[in-house]
Amino acid sequence: MTAPKADVMKKTMAQFAAAEPTRRGRRLEHPDSESGRVLPGHGFTLVELLVVITIMGMIAAMVVGMSALAARKKHDSVVTAMKTRLMLFIDTYHSKMGFYPPDNAANANPSIGPGNPLYEQSTGMNSLIYELTGASNIINTSTFRAFDGTLISALTVSNFCGRGGIANSLPDETRVFYQPLPNPSDYVTTNILGVPLKQLIVPVPLTGTAVNVWHYDCSNPNRHNPLTYDLWAEYSAGTDKSGNPITITNGNW
Repeated sequence: MTAPKADVMKKTMAQFAAAEPTRRGRRLEHPDSESGRVLPGHGFTLVELLVVITIMGMIAAMVVGMSALAARKKHDSVVTAMKTRLMLFIDTYHSKMGFYPPDNAANANPSIGPGNPLYEQSTGMNSLIYELTGASNIINTSTFRAFDGTLISALTVSNFCGRGGIANSLPDETRVFYQPLPNPSDYVTTNILGVPLKQLIVPVPLTGTAVNVWHYDCSNPNRHNPLTYDLWAEYSAGTDKSGNPITITNGNW
């Protein structure tokens, strides 16, 4: 091959090399069509992709965990605020009446104290909303007119919570401690012997329970506050790592 032909061949190979991208390890180099400079490009290995996916998964888990924590704090705040209001009403009732609002008569049985399912049921069946809002006792009858106008007989109260009537009642007038009066979102209506009775509800649901009510006890000898009363709410706070529901007890002890 003559010298001129060799020079032409070298020049052609150099131009071809500059025009085609070359692979050096993982780096691809591409020519800039305008300046002729070689521009580096990058690809991702499988290991790098796995690292990125793992980091993204960790970030997502952190975000979900933070969201769940924020939701729980919000629920705690809402329930605690209502509990504080109810405690104020109950303490005012005690100050004016000289005793605490009567609870379910079954609570006084020491054999069904805290932890017993029967105790959980009886403490939830209380007439607290009627005691705090007051009722007018219709003269010469055993019938009470509640804050919403419902007529409730002493027999209905007895069947519901074992008491003979509403202690906070006066002939044709009421003493109101729950102010302002409860909103419909504060209570649930239960039909007892054809009479719609109301119970105070917790503003956060409880898994496995259709209606989540406030629990109240002022007579069981094993209650947390033996000199006063126990008031508490139970509500759900998501699930644990095994998928089991977490229940929060927010009480005044």
